[in-house]
Amino acid sequence: MEKPRSALSTGLMTTAVFLGQAIGMAGSVSFPALQPFFAHLWSLSDVQSGFISGVYFAGYILAVPLLSALTDRIDPRRIYFSSLLFGAAAALGFALLSGGPASASLWRFLQGAAFGGSHMPGMRALSDAVPKQREARSVAIFTSTFTVGVSLSYALSGVLAEAFGWRLGFAFLSLGPLVAAGVAALVLPPLPRPVGAGASWLPSFKPLFRNRRALLFVCAYGFHNGEVSALRAWLVAILVFACDRAGRADLASYAALVAMFANLCATPLIILVNELAAKRERRRVIAATMAVSALGGLLLASAAAFSPYAAALAAILSITAATADSGTINAGLVAAAEPERRGAFLGIQALSGFGASALSPILFGFVLDLGGGSGREEAWIAAFALQASLNFLWPLFQFLTGKKERAQERSDPSS
Repeated sequence: MEKPRSALSTGLMTTAVFLGQAIGMAGSVSFPALQPFFAHLWSLSDVQSGFISGVYFAGYILAVPLLSALTDRIDPRRIYFSSLLFGAAAALGFALLSGGPASASLWRFLQGAAFGGSHMPGMRALSDAVPKQREARSVAIFTSTFTVGVSLSYALSGVLAEAFGWRLGFAFLSLGPLVAAGVAALVLPPLPRPVGAGASWLPSFKPLFRNRRALLFVCAYGFHNGEVSALRAWLVAILVFACDRAGRADLASYAALVAMFANLCATPLIILVNELAAKRERRRVIAATMAVSALGGLLLASAAAFSPYAAALAAILSITAATADSGTINAGLVAAAEPERRGAFLGIQALSGFGASALSPILFGFVLDLGGGSGREEAWIAAFALQASLNFLWPLFQFLTGKKERAQERSDPSS
């Protein structure tokens, strides 16, 4: 199918969508950014805090399989635009109507559902609109909006809440998705999807399981997102712990800004790792990155007990390593998936990734509670140790399967 033409050049269109999507995520981590404040305000346990963070991704995984798969049938620009408008309404609802764990969970769930209709469908809309030789790069660039958007959300959530109070400050965050919707309407070309006679509008996922190469990237995305979600949900909390332990409560107000900077530092590395993977074996690059990020989490847990400054540096290293392979995984899936089933594959990938994102902050908080709470060094080390053990599973699988493949090549005289 011939690519649609845009009035803008590929570079300008990609840049505009990148900026719009990043701004559209202004409220994405509003609760984790002020988690210690809300824990005190609503008397939350660590499990409840983890649940409110994780339920955002529960909303995502409920919405994304259908909405992403429907981009094979419906113009993805329409799904992207509508979801951004819904996201603005949900962000405003959280700001004005949340009054405790139950109502906060509901509005975060709806925000996550809205993000499910903007993240993967937005990626599809952009990748379908650019020339084929620019697809992988556009996917990596769009993926990096997640780190930029999260960084912006960390910064704005803290600054606006301090300046205007958390309700009015968070209400301002709802303007972000409206800006993104305006950008999408202006720069993305129409992407019509003709439906043949008798064709169903409901996606069929059964044929996807025959593409094992693509499914490997689906699994990788689950492990990747589980780690990143736990880090982002608890990053401010562990930085505050580091300040309190050192008797430097005056530094705790900078925790959200450190989290913002840590996420922002990861952005160029996402693109660079994707370029490296394009020249080398993609799965090995992903496995190596996952192994490094697992060690980064353990370093962060140890540094938090040492000093707030060491914790800040470790947070930057940990987040950077954890997010570095996101564009590489997404680009690998886009390349491996059949074009006519790309939307369905993106939906399954998002289900894997954000299903893990929904569970990991809750599991992390559960381990913290078991270890004595977020005020104990041993609890943080235990939680990060569990996360690191999960991070090593995919690299271990790649090592074992790669060893088996090399043994088969040596025993096959025709290879």
